[in-house]
Amino acid sequence: MKSLLPVFLSIVILAGCSIGSEETYPSVVSLDDTLYGLSVETVTQDDIGNQLGEVKRVATPMPGGNEEANDTPVGSKLFEIKGIESSEAIAVEVNGEYQKATRNGSLK
Repeated sequence: MKSLLPVFLSIVILAGCSIGSEETYPSVVSLDDTLYGLSVETVTQDDIGNQLGEVKRVATPMPGGNEEANDTPVGSKLFEIKGIESSEAIAVEVNGEYQKATRNGSLK
């Protein structure tokens, strides 16, 4: 019995070390070779401009092509935000709300 205690404790310690080691990635969408990070900031309907595209594929852990996302459903529409260059920020329609997504960097 005493010889099983160190083995059991080792297993518990090793299992505890692996919990939470999974990498997490921010929610992003890609459009025109640019990655945009979704924020909690919403955009009003009045500030929505022309549709620029839509999410065509979910790619994990990160998008590798245009009109892809890692955490936004396929079919989510991507829009201009009036008064903001689309190279800086866009709006992403998610569940009937428009979330602001700001430029994170280049896709490639």
